[in-house]
Amino acid sequence: MVRKMKHTIQRIENKIEKFIICIEALLALLIIVTVVLGLKDLVAIAIAIFKTEANYSYEILQRFLSHTLLLVVGIELALMLISHTPGRVLQVTLYAIARKMLISSSNMADILLGVLALAIVFLIDKFLHTRDTKKVL
Repeated sequence: MVRKMKHTIQRIENKIEKFIICIEALLALLIIVTVVLGLKDLVAIAIAIFKTEANYSYEILQRFLSHTLLLVVGIELALMLISHTPGRVLQVTLYAIARKMLISSSNMADILLGVLALAIVFLIDKFLHTRDTKKVL
């Protein structure tokens, strides 16, 4: 009786796990579609850089970089949802920190915190992240 109940619970857990993996794949697909649609805006911003006078092109270039890095973070997030590797989590973290530093840093304290955060991620990658681990789950 107990053995049968454990087997039933294991089957239910397996079905829930497969369902969650399907949802993650669907979310990754939605992110990829959104990134592809976002490329249209990226092209429009790039054209605007060429059409704008030099005095105002800095702001547009900053928008271009912000949008590009956001799309890169989206792609990396989709890869992370599909692959479940610790390395992907570190890559998403690196791109998110880099985007924050390049786009939103307004003073030296923000830049210093960003550099420290990047250093911590690199230290984690070097000393704590094992390359042998194929998947987290």
